[in-house]
Amino acid sequence: METVFELRLKAFNRALGVLDLPEHINLWSGKMPVIFTPKKAEAATMTAALEDAAKKQEAGLGGVTQEKDREETELEDAAFILAQALLSWFNDQKQESEVAEVDFAKSSWQGLRDQQLLAKSQRVIDLATAVTGGAKAADAAKYGITPDAVAELVKERKDYDDIVNEPGVAQSIRKALTKGLRPAFALVEKKFQELDALILQFGKTEAGKAMIAAWKDARVQKGMNGGEDKTEKKPAEPVKPA
Repeated sequence: METVFELRLKAFNRALGVLDLPEHINLWSGKMPVIFTPKKAEAATMTAALEDAAKKQEAGLGGVTQEKDREETELEDAAFILAQALLSWFNDQKQESEVAEVDFAKSSWQGLRDQQLLAKSQRVIDLATAVTGGAKAADAAKYGITPDAVAELVKERKDYDDIVNEPGVAQSIRKALTKGLRPAFALVEKKFQELDALILQFGKTEAGKAMIAAWKDARVQKGMNGGEDKTEKKPAEPVKPA
């Protein structure tokens, strides 16, 4: 993550920290303008999603598109493996209706998208859970149908579900991040600018005025030394006449 993004992220978190101080929460939470409260929550969610994605990108874990693809592949693989174990088990148990539910080729798993994949993998979990909790659980374990195998699939499904069914504001950040960090930071900054405009209404008391002053100070991008970023920008060199 570039230094400028680190500084902006710190500013977002500082501003949220001001609002979360015990002496400030009662000044704005649920108070007029009441829209400030949900917008503050949205800003916090967006900042957390942005920070998480930026850290992953910095660590070389790929962008959000790669992350979704990776989690999708991991779920497909885990679901297919357990489904194949169930297929073998149900065939030997002559349970034809269950066989039909898990007789699913790898390419068919790969063709499922989002909610379809979540629903189909959940069905595999349900079937496997019933088997591992049944009278023949010990026999089923020989096929690889075990509580550990079910738990692994549950985990992979949750990881994918967390991405597919993120809160709307987090999804907006994820979508923006597919185009890079800059558009995502701009989206979060826009949300904070909404708070900039609304927080002024809390200045009717001395405590409110103090909170607003602290908010404005926190919103200033600080340099690496903790002070305001006053890095001088080199003026553009004049164009020499031909």
